[in-house]
Amino acid sequence: MATDGTPTRWRTELPFLVTLAVAAGVRVVIAVAFPPAFLMSDGPAYLDIADHLAPSPDRPVGYSIFLRGLSEMSRSLVLVTSAQHLLGLLTAVAAYALLRRRGVKPWVATAATVPVMFDAMQLLLEHAVLSDVLFGFLVVAAVAALAWWPAPRWWTTVLGGALLGLATLVRVLGEPTVVLAALFLLLVATTARSRLAHVALVLVTFALPVTAYAAWYHHENGAWAITQSSGRTLYMRTTTFVRCAELRVPDYERVLCPDDPLSNRQDPTWYGWHSPETVPRLHPPGGVTDEQAMHDFAVRAIKAQPGDYARAVWRDFRLAFTSYDRDDHYEMSTSVKWKFADIVAYENSSHYMRLAFESRLGGVPAPHQPMADAVAAYGRAVYLPGPLALALVILAAAGIVVRRRDQQPSTRPLALLTLALPLMLILIPDVTAQFVWRYQLPLVVLLPLSAALGWTRLWPLIARRRPAPTDRTAA
Repeated sequence: MATDGTPTRWRTELPFLVTLAVAAGVRVVIAVAFPPAFLMSDGPAYLDIADHLAPSPDRPVGYSIFLRGLSEMSRSLVLVTSAQHLLGLLTAVAAYALLRRRGVKPWVATAATVPVMFDAMQLLLEHAVLSDVLFGFLVVAAVAALAWWPAPRWWTTVLGGALLGLATLVRVLGEPTVVLAALFLLLVATTARSRLAHVALVLVTFALPVTAYAAWYHHENGAWAITQSSGRTLYMRTTTFVRCAELRVPDYERVLCPDDPLSNRQDPTWYGWHSPETVPRLHPPGGVTDEQAMHDFAVRAIKAQPGDYARAVWRDFRLAFTSYDRDDHYEMSTSVKWKFADIVAYENSSHYMRLAFESRLGGVPAPHQPMADAVAAYGRAVYLPGPLALALVILAAAGIVVRRRDQQPSTRPLALLTLALPLMLILIPDVTAQFVWRYQLPLVVLLPLSAALGWTRLWPLIARRRPAPTDRTAA
């Protein structure tokens, strides 16, 4: 105890420190159970780009630059997964530190970091050669920088904008995050001049790394861009609802129409990347690229069926808040990639995962039992279910709406930022590509922060309305 009778600082933060230690232990078990890493989805492509570094038309290569930096120390995939497990823990530390600094009680702040420390999807992606964990860390670090002081400092705005720019070079859907950052600064800066200065500063510092990357991309590919894959992804979005019999498109685009009946469509990934009947048969005329043709097809489909498009987007967006599981729904077929239980036996994993292991490691590794089965059971039980995510949204929104005249400075702008960011980040793929469980990770990382701030804003009002205890002592 301190001399004034209050607990020492380490004792106050003990709940979080114990939880963090347990989370580190869980990550050690996963690393031992599944050496050296999971290779699926975009993982092999990221590794290939890291070996032959150049801007890719399909995705920004910020994550591959991260991998290239690690490879300078060692080419072992164990180093990659170890670094990403550490990033997962650092994400929790940054989130907890920010919440505590903004007045959230230790137990509440600890509870807000439990999902990012223990959610099975977060842990699986930390152990996979994929960009999601690095992206999540950069976004949380940017939020912490922007909101560290009640009134922004110039250097925190510079840091926050630069981190969001780097996050965009890891995953391109980070582009709109700077808009939310600018709106946050408008709310928290103290004067009109300060508001304009900080908004300009965050936009400039965000643009610097993005523009530098676009210049590199232009030098290599002849276009000012970060990627050039938006046509393919938007085409994939339309495969869930397009009725080609009612669609007017150029003859050469007809091959993009799915052959399967509307009630039996395949996962959009199939039509966009794997079907031999769609994109490989596309031969646009001179002056029209495949990407342009796919984009044109998608735009025509959306204009012809705007209601069906909106229903598909809403259907997928609400799934993140209504599903109790992380299984396949509707036409989806990719949930197998995002479950420990389906990766326990590597040899039973997807064809693409086996090819990736064989090309990178010379063979398919074997998991270590019985830990692998224990991790599989853990993954079936420990995750953020949709209805709980919805409850967190409601709690966060209630905390934002409530008026607290006694709270200075207000945490409402930060609660709003940490609510808007995850909702926007999961909506963008639903609008532009497809629903994938991996894309729901921002809910795990950011949404609980907003709920914790909402609870902190609501609790004094709840406590004020609780009846005083009855005095039962003898007279």
